[in-house]
Amino acid sequence: MGKMSAGAGVVALTCSMALLGAAPAFAETPDPRTYAPAADGLPVEGTASSADAPAIEAGNVYTDEISPGETLHYALALDSGSSAYVTTVAAPDRGSPVAFDDELRVELLTTGNESCSSGTADFDFGLGYLARPIAASAGRTVAQGAECQRAGSYLYTVTRTAGSDPEDWPIELRFSQEPTLAALPEAAPPAESWETEPPSPPTGQATRVRGGTGFNDAQPIGEGVWRDDIRAGESLVYRVPVDWGQQLALDLELGNATGGDESVSARGDVGLEIFNPAAVRVFPPGTEGYRGEQLSVSGIAPGVHYGNRFEDDIEAFGVAGWHYLMVTLGPEVGEITPDPIGLTLRLSLLGERQGGPSYESDPVEAGFGVSQDDIEQAADGLTDEEVAAQRASDDKRARGYLAIGAGAALGVGIGAWYLIGWRRAVSAAGPQP
Repeated sequence: MGKMSAGAGVVALTCSMALLGAAPAFAETPDPRTYAPAADGLPVEGTASSADAPAIEAGNVYTDEISPGETLHYALALDSGSSAYVTTVAAPDRGSPVAFDDELRVELLTTGNESCSSGTADFDFGLGYLARPIAASAGRTVAQGAECQRAGSYLYTVTRTAGSDPEDWPIELRFSQEPTLAALPEAAPPAESWETEPPSPPTGQATRVRGGTGFNDAQPIGEGVWRDDIRAGESLVYRVPVDWGQQLALDLELGNATGGDESVSARGDVGLEIFNPAAVRVFPPGTEGYRGEQLSVSGIAPGVHYGNRFEDDIEAFGVAGWHYLMVTLGPEVGEITPDPIGLTLRLSLLGERQGGPSYESDPVEAGFGVSQDDIEQAADGLTDEEVAAQRASDDKRARGYLAIGAGAALGVGIGAWYLIGWRRAVSAAGPQP
């Protein structure tokens, strides 16, 4: 694949043969997993009639399903000062017979049927079509003179074309809203101010992680070297905290196939997709052919800046927060080997963290910012469950120390009380003969 301009809003990808470094021992990867739905997802039933559309609220994830050729309506309320994003994630079964005519279309509309924005997603994957999680987004950007700036009721529609897959698809609606701006932000810096060449990738011992199945269980990772395994037909998802002013650079390496028949001549594809914190895909999948020999794909994304949302091709790089990496290995690789393939990710973040726009409330709580806790979690490669367990352990330890301290203080107090009582008793008895 030839190099593409980062200034055009597309991650630059180059392919080269690269020998993988040693990685620590790890148990065999289990069979490919299916998409994990949001644990806190709220069931909702979109309607064919816009008059009966159920309401969805910002900050929630909703679950539904959609049939071929169906259009579903949902209602939402927007204020006059917050940018909002609604993303629909479709997750058909792995191996579903998707083709060029399977597509997801979304649109945000006023109740007067005026379009605010629209988006589409399909299963195009290099030279073919591959069933995997896809995301289509629509939203409203707050800006003077832009569309749909009034507060009030809006409609969000999800349409699935009547394609090759006859089965219903589970879908998730992710409704996120940025806090209201307290002041107008600066314009985006010139495109040439960003780095366009990937830096030398980080080296050293890799940390073992297990990629998630989608946005709900994406594995946190930060700068450094990360090691995983991927099977044919599998999609693995990771999330990286990228703050204002930073650029994400990465190297994706696949090791050589083992355990297969060397006489088999087959080719699969490995693809990389990147999504922003609102699960908006920022560029079509960068895909390379894999024939069982080690390969490396490198790339660098434009820097994150609020003003990017007003620039063509890089508008999705206009929000800070957790960005998602989806790595997919084509099912044809199963003809090369039944074993998992070694996967290494080498990540760098270029540029110093900068202050973001002036918001009236905490952007991190709304999912559009990076905290120090996020950075530390990513640096250690800890899942949310591991962070919660670690905090619970720390709290338990702190309570234990407090109890020990209180017990010691009580012991000292009892001893002092006993000593004072003994002295008073001796004094009352008078001098001994």
